[in-house]
Amino acid sequence: NSLEAWGSIIYCCSSMLLVHLLIYFDQNKSLLNKHCILQQSKVGAGVTVWSCTENINADERKKIKTVLDSFGKSVFVDDEKFIDMSTSISGSGPAYIFLLMEAMIDAGVHMGFSRETATVLVHHTLLGSTKFAMETGEHPAVLRNSVTSPAGTTASAIYELENGKFRTVIKDAIWACYRRSLEMGGKCSQVGPNRVSTDSLFGVGSPMSSDTRSHHPVEPPTGEMKTKS
Repeated sequence: NSLEAWGSIIYCCSSMLLVHLLIYFDQNKSLLNKHCILQQSKVGAGVTVWSCTENINADERKKIKTVLDSFGKSVFVDDEKFIDMSTSISGSGPAYIFLLMEAMIDAGVHMGFSRETATVLVHHTLLGSTKFAMETGEHPAVLRNSVTSPAGTTASAIYELENGKFRTVIKDAIWACYRRSLEMGGKCSQVGPNRVSTDSLFGVGSPMSSDTRSHHPVEPPTGEMKTKS
């Protein structure tokens, strides 16, 4: 009851939330706004994927967008399913970048750079590459080819990355993250490459179609997701 007097917009944050928002409640309205905010929002460089119910009018949506834009950039999606998908790319994405960053810095130290110098080189390489990609709007493949000379140093490095299935590992990691997000929400995670949807096997709406099968080797905490009885 004390929350009811605070307002009418409910902010429901996804499982990957790293910045907590105040929750407003009005018992006469259903869930209005769900979103995923990134840790980069702490420096005004986050991206928020959000959705809302149909009973939110244009003025209220504008206010919500204004709040979320204060964290960096906001992206509205009509279907809530895209929020689970965004978790695998932008929600958990910083961890992928930090791992790449860590590996590049360690390689620099191994070659002889001080850790401080290697860190500066890596930070600005990632920052500059991202800004250049955003400002030019070019496809990443075009940008990569523009800095890859035939039989050159970059071509040799790319050759090793391709041999190590760099693309496949990244894509598999993103799919695994998306499936885990579905599992944590009590949804079926049989989606993506080499997965067979239970809907196609048993029919949409059947008891088996809503079954959640975890790819996780460890049982999740009680209540975190639905498990097979």
